[in-house]
Amino acid sequence: MSRHTPLYELYPWRKIIPRWILGAAEIGLSLFLVMRFSQNLGLFLAAWWGVSLFVFLPLLRCTKCYYFGKRCNTGWGLLAGFAFKKGDPKYFGSGYALTLPIWLARALPLGVGLLGLLDGFAFVPDGLFGIYVAAIAIHRRYYRRSNCPVCVQKEVCPVYNPLVLERSYRIESPLTDSPSGFDRR
Repeated sequence: MSRHTPLYELYPWRKIIPRWILGAAEIGLSLFLVMRFSQNLGLFLAAWWGVSLFVFLPLLRCTKCYYFGKRCNTGWGLLAGFAFKKGDPKYFGSGYALTLPIWLARALPLGVGLLGLLDGFAFVPDGLFGIYVAAIAIHRRYYRRSNCPVCVQKEVCPVYNPLVLERSYRIESPLTDSPSGFDRR
């Protein structure tokens, strides 16, 4: 997309629905992989996915987003607006680390899949682990190429612009004279 692509105030459903389909494939495959290893661990992962997607993400990330209460590229802005109070948008970029619960939900099936590879596919059917890894890669590539370039938050979002993580955030603190919040005396 060109540099002058218009930004979306509200994402169209044609951008949101593929994210839901790719996300459902990713979650479904992750649950299948883990449940083949251990049903109890699979149930834990299902609960973890639910809490991560419907509580942690909207509360810790979406509440600080421009799309809070609006239709974002996942639709979670609407969920966050319904369920939580608006947070401070200046913390949006620095809140990327708060998506750690979702990455942990992805890491568990990756670990189980690697164990399956080492075990000679004793509990992971041939190719399923590769399909799961491909689902993650395709999902991420889709939203980075299709949704990120038209997002209002792209300049402060570490998903679109990894350099955001390298920037130092200057947070004013009433307790010190230092803009970083640390007293350097």
